[in-house]
Amino acid sequence: MLFDDYLSQIEHVSKRVEEKKQQNLPVFGWFKAHVISSKLDPCISHHELCSLLSLGGNVEDEHVSLLINAGLLTGQLIDPNMYWFAIPNVGPVLKGISQGRNELISLLKRKKFKEMTMVTLEKKRLRLSPLDMRFHLRDLIGSGRLRTVEAPSGLIVRVSKD
Repeated sequence: MLFDDYLSQIEHVSKRVEEKKQQNLPVFGWFKAHVISSKLDPCISHHELCSLLSLGGNVEDEHVSLLINAGLLTGQLIDPNMYWFAIPNVGPVLKGISQGRNELISLLKRKKFKEMTMVTLEKKRLRLSPLDMRFHLRDLIGSGRLRTVEAPSGLIVRVSKD
């Protein structure tokens, strides 16, 4: 995700939380100004998070809980004093990608030669993914799980033997 897109996600989440709570919450501004701008690692310790947030004002445990509930941070399972930076509401998108990949590969594996023409595949609709078939085709071809072969009837998509 691009940095500017992540900042707009933070802005969107802060507006949504402020509408629910009916108050202005400065912790999102502190998070954007002091934490995100200075910390480019994928994780941050609780102590470092609190010290960076305290540059904006008085930090309480409720502020960290608010960031976790908003989907901007997730706790690590191995170390409870560490947090991963997270993308809010990314779960349904990742679920759609995973289910679409599995459905497309399953569709091809059920065919006799484990292949179909690209034109035929692009016309099909996936039941379990909100994303377009073309997205999944490009994703799986790029990852090497599917490959394309030129044929007289057009481009053929096959399951890789790996």
